[in-house]
Amino acid sequence: MKYTKNEIRNIPLTEFMAALGEKPVKAFEDMKLYYAPQRDDPEPLLVIDTNTNRWYDHATDESGDIIDLAVLKMNPNLYTDPRDFILKYMNEYEQGKELSAMARRPQEPMVISLDIKKVKLTDFMKALGQEHPVAADGNLRVYKAPYDDKHEPTMVINTETNLWRDTKSGAYGGIYDLAYEMTGSANMRELNMYIAGEMSNIRKVSIREEPKEPPKDDDVARPKRKIRL
Repeated sequence: MKYTKNEIRNIPLTEFMAALGEKPVKAFEDMKLYYAPQRDDPEPLLVIDTNTNRWYDHATDESGDIIDLAVLKMNPNLYTDPRDFILKYMNEYEQGKELSAMARRPQEPMVISLDIKKVKLTDFMKALGQEHPVAADGNLRVYKAPYDDKHEPTMVINTETNLWRDTKSGAYGGIYDLAYEMTGSANMRELNMYIAGEMSNIRKVSIREEPKEPPKDDDVARPKRKIRL
């Protein structure tokens, strides 16, 4: 799943702490004790009430909700809105969980006549309907963010590294990360299909499933002979 700003206040604080890399040290009834993620304390001093979905810091007597905790944890030089910080960590956390789950599932082999890892992000943006960037400076190209409803020019592509970054939300990565921002899916099969499908707008791309090979005679379990007495 992919969280949106409207869902932030419904995110369990325990999930947000997990996304920040924090695990509970102790638990008693509805309370869970953590090390404060914004400090390097020698002992756990942050308590989360899973019933009210609020936290309390024994070191400072501060308390609040998920947004208040994000304000304490985030770097103000990178984020101006704590909701952007929350969405980045939560969506990356959910993406990791989905990828881990998908890695354990058997997948039908699929063949795509496109080396997706070598696709230039500028070509992918053309496939998405943005023929030219809004601005350019050296090896940097500025585009309207295709994953943002407002389509603001906050997405910057580095043509040398073939990586992108959003100057507003802080999101960044390669083509798969961009496809994830567009689709909300962490399923590699779906991401490959999406990227290949979009790239077919500007070049010829074929997608086909590799048929399963029928089992060999030696692989088929043969019935055991009964022993006659």
